Amino acid sequence: MNIVTKTSLLACAIAVSACANIKNKNLTPEESVMKRAEARYEALMKKDQAGLAKAWEYTTPSFRGYTTVEQYAPKVAGRMFWSAVEPRGAECEEDVCEVTFNLTYKPPQLNVPITRPLKNKWLFIDGEWWIYHK
Repeated sequence: MNIVTKTSLLACAIAVSACANIKNKNLTPEESVMKRAEARYEALMKKDQAGLAKAWEYTTPSFRGYTTVEQYAPKVAGRMFWSAVEPRGAECEEDVCEVTFNLTYKPPQLNVPITRPLKNKWLFIDGEWWIYHK
């Protein structure tokens, strides 16, 4: 590749990135956090190591600093029994949101689907929403 082509590609990448940032800035906090929460649950529903690793990337930077993907697995171990996760909404106050989904799962001992609300706390840190884990 010549320098002109590389420069053109870089300029296009920057323009696309800038447009994505402008679009995200037009979202309400509730819309923005729900978008990330849905992506996290989509990753978890894959029920594989790649999905687990992707979901771990949505945890707070401090959590990722002391918890590996392998150590994160027990926090979401029940995902193997999940059959559906439906977004319900988010309630936000400043830099904290409570996100609610309806989780449907089938425990092996009951063999009957159960649906219950699943609530998570998300924190706005350094310009992005992250799921909070202790």
